Amino acid sequence: MKYSRARSASPGRAGFAIAALMTLLVAACSEHQDPTDPGNGSGVVVEITLTDFQFSQPELRVTRGTTVRWRNTTATFHTVTPDGHTTWTEWQTSSPGETFEVTFLEPGTFPYFCVPHRSIGMVGTIIVE
Repeated sequence: MKYSRARSASPGRAGFAIAALMTLLVAACSEHQDPTDPGNGSGVVVEITLTDFQFSQPELRVTRGTTVRWRNTTATFHTVTPDGHTTWTEWQTSSPGETFEVTFLEPGTFPYFCVPHRSIGMVGTIIVE
């Protein structure tokens, strides 16, 4: 009796390469982004606190891709209002612990202020290099 072996229906090298390529294409087209990655891979977060009537770091220099987080530490009404740019919209807070974040992807100078306390010097600037 002769036995003949049927070839298996495995995809072989070409099939494996096509499957791998399709996986890469699907991943590349995905809108999913790692929440710890601001878009350029730096992942750096710097915090500015709102204490009394000032920002803890009135002038802050950061590199592109850095996320700046403002944290309110008081029960006083404050804002983080852009001054002459539209990188973010005004954030308002009156509860301790509330936070607001902006990831800076482009170099530039980004001034901001607190609306009710600007006249007493509650102003800041982010400089992105």
